[in-house]
Amino acid sequence: MRIGIIGLPLSGKTTLFEALTGTAPEEHKAGRQGPDIKVVKVMDDRVTRLAEMYQPKKVTYAEMEYLDFAGIVKDGEKGEMDGSFLKSIGKIDAFVHVVRAFPDSVFPHPLGKVDPLRDVERFHTDLILSDLAIVEKRLERLQKDLKRGLPVKEELALLERCRDALEAETFLNQLDFGASDRQRLKGFDFLTMRPMIVALNVHENQLGTPEVEELGKAIEEAYPFLNESLFVVAAKIEMEIAQLSQEDAAVFLEDLGIEESAMDRLIHLCYRKLGRISFFTVGKDEVKAWTIPEGLPAAKAAGVIHSDFERGFIKAEVISFEDLMRMGGIPEARQKGLLRLEGKEYPVRDGDVITFRFNV
Repeated sequence: MRIGIIGLPLSGKTTLFEALTGTAPEEHKAGRQGPDIKVVKVMDDRVTRLAEMYQPKKVTYAEMEYLDFAGIVKDGEKGEMDGSFLKSIGKIDAFVHVVRAFPDSVFPHPLGKVDPLRDVERFHTDLILSDLAIVEKRLERLQKDLKRGLPVKEELALLERCRDALEAETFLNQLDFGASDRQRLKGFDFLTMRPMIVALNVHENQLGTPEVEELGKAIEEAYPFLNESLFVVAAKIEMEIAQLSQEDAAVFLEDLGIEESAMDRLIHLCYRKLGRISFFTVGKDEVKAWTIPEGLPAAKAAGVIHSDFERGFIKAEVISFEDLMRMGGIPEARQKGLLRLEGKEYPVRDGDVITFRFNV
């Protein structure tokens, strides 16, 4: 998964990137041309426990890629995102829009005043206008093709639906598209098809205050599609904690009343918003987590490991992580009848431990 971190300058965008990746501030390159990119391990406790059970030669956690893009507005100037910026963010799976909610007289907000609702609206509008321009350009072409008698009625109707939604200021990811329509739209790389998470960046003293709670409610009421996508974080203190050892970090988080680190909370949120789950393969050579779309058929999940697994798929031997832990091993689970043989259409579930049987 590729997660793009974006926002205005001085919003704490890069500070959040440092908190999520454990990157020290001095590691950033000045005057970079593209985004800073960092791959982090998804520290799933289930992988750790499976590794303790199997003692494999290799343990492989799932990974996430974070991209820290340059500020949307440069040198405090007002204006929409330019085409080069929009193009650069087109190949990510989800946005994390860092919105400043903390006061700082030393580093004032580039637009003159801290106003989270305004900042969310600006980005929301820019994404919609970007997609609307693509839709309108394509519709012009389709109208010409229709007059020439070409079979474009289905695509025309689909894009007219998209245009109507965008003109009503609705993200395309809020529409209910069938599988065939989603496939048609895939090539357009519409930005509003991607999930958007708003990271409301506050000072540590603002955590849990009525002011921040009311602000969060106001944003969700103004933008219902952000329901369960608002992420309150004190990026500066989380960045400092991320530089500590795991033991010291846990103590500091507890003192602040933070149950989960920013990294863990955002990972869980991204998995949920993107509809991703994890299944596991185990053995003495390797214990590994695999990230797939929720509900992916077993044969397709096998193909994520290797194309031969999908091509020669016979059966999937499946047990849930919980049952495997409870039984203490595969042999014990087999004796209790907890191992299942599933066919190619079986929808893989989060936490499944799978051995694929195949023949090529």
